[in-house]
Amino acid sequence: MKMTILLLFAFAGIDSAYGQCPSNKRQLDISVSYGVISTDQVFGVPNDDGATVSGQKTLTNSPGSPYITARYFFFNRLAFGVTCGFLSESGKYVDTYTPSITGTGTYTSHSTVTAFEVYYIYLFRKNMELYTLGGIGPSFSSANITTNVLGLSTTSHAESVNTTKVQYTPIGIRYGGKLGAYAELGIGYKGVFNAGISYKLGPSSWWKE
Repeated sequence: MKMTILLLFAFAGIDSAYGQCPSNKRQLDISVSYGVISTDQVFGVPNDDGATVSGQKTLTNSPGSPYITARYFFFNRLAFGVTCGFLSESGKYVDTYTPSITGTGTYTSHSTVTAFEVYYIYLFRKNMELYTLGGIGPSFSSANITTNVLGLSTTSHAESVNTTKVQYTPIGIRYGGKLGAYAELGIGYKGVFNAGISYKLGPSSWWKE
């Protein structure tokens, strides 16, 4: 008799826990975010060969990287999506390869990124998700660079660079139901720190009744 009562309580607990499980499957998640310290801000500006040279920047002024993302949950924990954003910045730099010749210069650059992302939730709590994500996609950048040559003359030129950017976010946290706020730590096109809000659209409640 005691064993029967214990089993009934156990099954009741399981049923109660199941009633609190999130139901992300078939949900469309739309989010807007803002990130800082992207890879474009960490590394250098385009050079004459259309490549990116690290170590040139000495001062950068950037408003950050806004992004809009749409992802669809094919499974309860796994979603696939696309994201699009841009980065504008300006600053000063020193050519570390030929500093005695080129001296210092200034630049302004604009980059647009469109990427495919994979999103996986590894821990659920009521109204909270811990997740990881990875992304990859093309980047289209343009830059205007002004260089002081030997301190005697000034040259200006424009460049365009098309490349591939990636994002790896080992940890992100989202809090809320249909409407939620989130924050992420990672590295890549969205920045070291990225935060925003998201809204989930779907045929069922996010939390099972």
